[in-house]
Amino acid sequence: MKLLTLNEGIESARSSKTKMSEPNEATPSPRRNPLIWIVVIVVGVILAIFLSGERGEVPIAVPKASPAVVTLSTDEAASDIVVGTIERSLLVPPGMRARQYIEQMRAAGKPYPLSQAFEKAQQFRTEGSLADAHLLFFFAARENHLPAIMMMGEMSDPIRFRAQDSLLDQADAIQAYKWYNKAAQLGQPSATERLDELGRWASEAAATGNSEARQLLLNIQ
Repeated sequence: MKLLTLNEGIESARSSKTKMSEPNEATPSPRRNPLIWIVVIVVGVILAIFLSGERGEVPIAVPKASPAVVTLSTDEAASDIVVGTIERSLLVPPGMRARQYIEQMRAAGKPYPLSQAFEKAQQFRTEGSLADAHLLFFFAARENHLPAIMMMGEMSDPIRFRAQDSLLDQADAIQAYKWYNKAAQLGQPSATERLDELGRWASEAAATGNSEARQLLLNIQ
């Protein structure tokens, strides 16, 4: 019995010694978070930039985007040519070419080359430049060029009117009559035939209530 008690005491003493020695063992130190060092570095860089900016220094040189410029020779530079840009002056307004052509003829003086002007007007109409064509036809017609007078009458003639070939939105029988009548007075034989056709159209259209045809009949009478 005593032997058992002695053994228990020895075991108890050993256990106490073990417990007493545990606090003395080296415990691993906790790891430091690496994000702390990153934050410290970033804050330091910001402070350095801010302080250097106050002293008038520019810490970072940011290159500006250079424009797309083509180096020109001396002769090219003198002509003020800008490469890569749209030349707005090349967008010619309707009728501008005809006006320039008429100004050149007037500057050269009379007699005007009306046959050439008529051919130029035909070319403009073929290209679809109806404003230029109309202006040149009108100019030549006012100068008593018979083909141009007949063309002006045809473009207004309700019998022959074609919207794709005329600057007018619709036919104008009164204008057609005036142009044909002028051509007839200048001795154009086909103008008389056109006047007769126009008169027959006016008689038929007036019977259906066409007010323009009725007005034309009054002018013919």
